[in-house]
Order: sequence, then structure tokens, then C-alpha cells
Amino acid sequence: MATETMLAVVKTRPERGVDITRVDVSHCRPHEVLVRLRATSVCGTDLHIYNWDQWAQTRLALPRILGHEAAGEVVAVGADVQGIAVGDLVSAETHIPCGQCYQCRTGKPEVCRHLKILGVDTDGAFAEYVALPAVDVWKNDPTIPLEFTAIQEPLGNAIDTVLVEDVAGKTVLVTGCGPIGLLAIGIARASGATCIFATEVSPLRRQLAERMGATWVLNPLTV
Repeated sequence: MATETMLAVVKTRPERGVDITRVDVSHCRPHEVLVRLRATSVCGTDLHIYNWDQWAQTRLALPRILGHEAAGEVVAVGADVQGIAVGDLVSAETHIPCGQCYQCRTGKPEVCRHLKILGVDTDGAFAEYVALPAVDVWKNDPTIPLEFTAIQEPLGNAIDTVLVEDVAGKTVLVTGCGPIGLLAIGIARASGATCIFATEVSPLRRQLAERMGATWVLNPLTV
């Protein structure tokens, strides 16, 4: 790569706020790919870190580059990586398994004993480039808008939540219409739910819930 440094959003001090600073570009190891970021989104986790609340104080080692909801283009591939090529458009998976524990070896890496979170335990994606383990890279159809591919991680959370049961032909209640709640409404609708109730105090989010396909949208403070 021509450049060896990049701009990144970094939590540098144990106090509210972040810094935009220049840092070294990570070189991908044999099992990793290097991604040039094209789109990112802000998670509630990033707000916890920005505000340096009690959770962040007990969870992070500083300095740390923030960000884990992201998409971009592969620009370098490690020697051991297969199935991913330079030029692929990809999204990042947040959860980085160790690959060695009992859970990883028996097909349950999502509950890895040593699970790490991108942008929390390792440097994240609020930067020009990020090195990702190949196991955490998901190739995208290039016709999908980048801003959509950047939110596949929270979309996955909503899918896991809604599809824990078969919602086809059933009535569903979504309590709280933040980003993941709104995605859950769309997933429930696409999965065949016949009636979707949504509760939310924010007028804007109630409007978005209707656009996502909720049958009834209620303000719990006035019902």
C-alpha cells in the first residue's frame, strides 16, 4: 500500500469524547484481510464508549479505534485466506472467535469462550482501513447499496431475535423501535407475521415503525 498511516476515530483518554487522529495502518496477518472502509454506522456501544460510562470504563483498554458496523472493499489478502479476493465488497462480523476452544471446535463459535468484539477488544472500523479475520468477513452482492451492507451486523441481531420462533401467521409485539427494533418489524413482516404491534415513545421512530410495516404503532405513555 502506498500509505502507511490513516485517519481513525480513537478513544485515547478515560473521559468523555474521542479523537480523530492519524495512526498506523494494520498489515493483515496470514488469516486476515485488509478492508478499505466505504461505509459505517454508529452503534449504541460506540455511544457508551464515547460517553465513557461505567460499562466502558470496565471493558476497554485504551487507546482503541471504535466502530464495528461497517462495509468496504478488500485491498489485501493474507496468505492463508481462501474464497476472498482483492476487490470483493464485504461486511464485517463483530464477533471474533478464537477458533481453538471447545465451543469453536464443535461448531458454536458464537459462544466462544474467548470471544472478542471488533471495536471493543480489538481496533475497529471507524478508520480508513481495518484488518479482519477472514472468518469475520461476509461477501456482498455489489448491487446492494453500501449503507445497507454496513448495517448487516445489527440486522443479524434482529434476525436472531425474531426468528427464535416461527412468526408466520402470528401476532408479534416489538417493544421499542430503535434501529434493531425497526429492523425486527421488517423481518417479522417479511417472515409472514399477520399483525405487528410496535410500542415507542419517539414520534419519529413511530413514523419509521409504520414505514417498516407495523400494523399498529402505540405510544406507551398515552395508551
